[in-house]
Amino acid sequence: MELQDIARVIMDFITKEVEKRESQGVVVGLSGGLDSSTAASLAVRALGANCVFALILPDSPITPKADIYDAQQLAKNLKIKYKTIEIGTVKRKLLAMMPKNKLAQGNFSSRLRMCIIYYYAAIMHRLVLGTSDKSEIKLGYYTKNGDGAADIFPIADLYKTEVRQLAGHLQLPISIIEKKSSPRLWRGQTAEDEIGLNYEQIDEILRKLDINTLKKSKSKSKPSTKNKNIQMVLDLIDRNKHKLEPAPICKLYKYNHDEILL
Repeated sequence: MELQDIARVIMDFITKEVEKRESQGVVVGLSGGLDSSTAASLAVRALGANCVFALILPDSPITPKADIYDAQQLAKNLKIKYKTIEIGTVKRKLLAMMPKNKLAQGNFSSRLRMCIIYYYAAIMHRLVLGTSDKSEIKLGYYTKNGDGAADIFPIADLYKTEVRQLAGHLQLPISIIEKKSSPRLWRGQTAEDEIGLNYEQIDEILRKLDINTLKKSKSKSKPSTKNKNIQMVLDLIDRNKHKLEPAPICKLYKYNHDEILL
């Protein structure tokens, strides 16, 4: 599918979802990164600038100043209203009362951001625009009930490398298109360093998994770098598969709803 056709389908999706739910628009967390910038740009093209509101939620000193600048400049270029809220101070006050744990604290940042985004969405009668892409979702590389929470996901069927191509088609700033992906949960974090592969390698493996053409080596000799990469991706998917499954419910009734299970 051509990039212009992909953009059109996504814009139609956003428009139809907003109309179907009788919403007044969307709220998006704008990080200054590739995914949120692309999602916001498509939403503006679909709905108009007045129907898109952006929240820029830096966590100083973790969030680079360049990210804040890129997010604010994009909001101005798109002519959308936005608000910048520094979450670092309140986050640190809350975490001071809790046990220390790097991963838990990082996920807390993501969930705090989503709480703020949903707060504004509620008072503005709007939908939360998800910014996760297909690569992140398939890998489970997101925070459950954090950046993984949203009302609609416009770019979730595009791999990261495809989102980058679409961003170029939309003429987003080169500083955003070429920026290394990062959840910004702690200082210096980047997705590719944490995963151990770049997104070109990741997406190649994910595509083959999608169309079931991935061939695993049966050789007993030392595994090749390619097979190690495949195993890294498979292990990450396996560790995070719980994120795609609904929370289990304790069933009290049989399927005919006539008897309680006692």
